[in-house]
Amino acid sequence: MPTSYAYLCKRGDASKEYDRLKAEGLLNRDLKPMPYGELIAIPVSTGELKLDFQKVERNNPHESLKKILTDPPKKWEKLGDMVVFPQGTDTSDWPLEEVAEALNCNRVAIQNEIDPGVTRKSQLELVYGENGWVIHRENFVDYEFDATQVMFSSGNVTERRRMGEIQADGEIIVDAFCGVGYYTLQFLVRGKAKHVHACEINPESIVALKKGLARNSVSDRCSIYPGDNRQTLRQLQGIADRVILGLIPSSMNAWGLAIRCLKQSGGILHIHMNVHENEIGEWAEKTAEWFSTASGKSATIIHIESVKQYCPHIMHVVLDLEIN
Repeated sequence: MPTSYAYLCKRGDASKEYDRLKAEGLLNRDLKPMPYGELIAIPVSTGELKLDFQKVERNNPHESLKKILTDPPKKWEKLGDMVVFPQGTDTSDWPLEEVAEALNCNRVAIQNEIDPGVTRKSQLELVYGENGWVIHRENFVDYEFDATQVMFSSGNVTERRRMGEIQADGEIIVDAFCGVGYYTLQFLVRGKAKHVHACEINPESIVALKKGLARNSVSDRCSIYPGDNRQTLRQLQGIADRVILGLIPSSMNAWGLAIRCLKQSGGILHIHMNVHENEIGEWAEKTAEWFSTASGKSATIIHIESVKQYCPHIMHVVLDLEIN
């Protein structure tokens, strides 16, 4: 592997420092940042410490696939060293080993609809490779999960990044639908939250969350509450500066409990919902009014984030409300 000077920083500062080094022309763009103990090593053009880094792949994967397949898919997602093609992709006559080599991955899978049950179990089909466990890095945070057992939406990457950029130093956070730690890990690693109380009903997601916490060295700042959050959230009344309600199509069943989780002085709610594209503003106003009435406090809209299109004309939206 090539050697480069390395700039070391805390995991929570890595995104900001990467952007700064890039703006100052010090970043070595040919090499990938990597963990260095509990820190992040960023390749730079000058310094004192030298380390071995992996190269950034510059090849065009679409062109590589065209050399192998007659009519290759135009899109796919990558989770760690696994490439996931869209639902309905027929790989029956593919030379899968060559496809994996062309896309620089070790496993190939086909996406399927997420199970509609309360556990939101993945139904991804692995067609090449040994098992579904991946280590997926995103915004300087490592997620570790079995993609055949639990869901991980690549389309929510902007929202995970946004949550990580919120400076939550000293905050107590309740994540009502934590999954494998989509937002929990961002707040702990990058946002520097004091503690996250994470509620999750899917046992497979909890296994993955524990692995992710350990991998990012933040296990000591997270408490996990297995089971139905209609029961577990009742244990967390009056403690939170912030509550994440990250369930779509709707998190309404947990709204009342989320209010009770906030400190007496109030706090911030991040409310996920699927909303018609022409009704987002109206929905936000009505939701703020509901929370104001239900809490007996002022509910102020501080941000509306359109995450992605869920289906035609329906948007996955996040409403940030301040209750005080």
